Amino acid sequence: MAFQVMIILGGLVVGWLKRGNLWNIGNLKLNIWWILPVAYVLQHISVAYLSGRAYEIVIVASYILMLTFGALNFKYPGIIWSFVGTLSNFVALLFNGLRMPAYVPAVKLMAPEILPQLEAGTYGKSIAMSSTTHLNFLGDIFGFNVYPPSLLSIGDLLFAIGLVVLIQHAMAGDGKGQVVHD
Repeated sequence: MAFQVMIILGGLVVGWLKRGNLWNIGNLKLNIWWILPVAYVLQHISVAYLSGRAYEIVIVASYILMLTFGALNFKYPGIIWSFVGTLSNFVALLFNGLRMPAYVPAVKLMAPEILPQLEAGTYGKSIAMSSTTHLNFLGDIFGFNVYPPSLLSIGDLLFAIGLVVLIQHAMAGDGKGQVVHD
């Protein structure tokens, strides 16, 4: 959560430094914008409350919704970055039984108390990265040590870049619901 908040604040700061207006964000006319909160709620429900086939169906549905949103909004600056980030996370999940590999040495430093659950495959949507997991370079490999500490993937970082770009371009909007392209 801290990472997402810092990314949004980063986008706002960049937009402000480029003399953008916060109120222009409201003019951004994203296609089917409502799909994102639905996708995030589904993902939270799948990770926090579901297991087995129900988890699998709901987590896949959440990613399909997020990718659909991205595909329908490519014209907006930053969306393609976020789309590629979401897609890379989804691919990592698909190749690992719908679990995201997490780099064990980083977990030991960031949150050692979750290691037994991680190694057992019962910690959210994560599993311990090992020689038996696939596409480990797309897994959660970067530590973000701000409360609450978390691990990030390349996909998370690409998504973040896209969000910063989108926010700062939206702040520089022309007042007619269109973003200004540099």
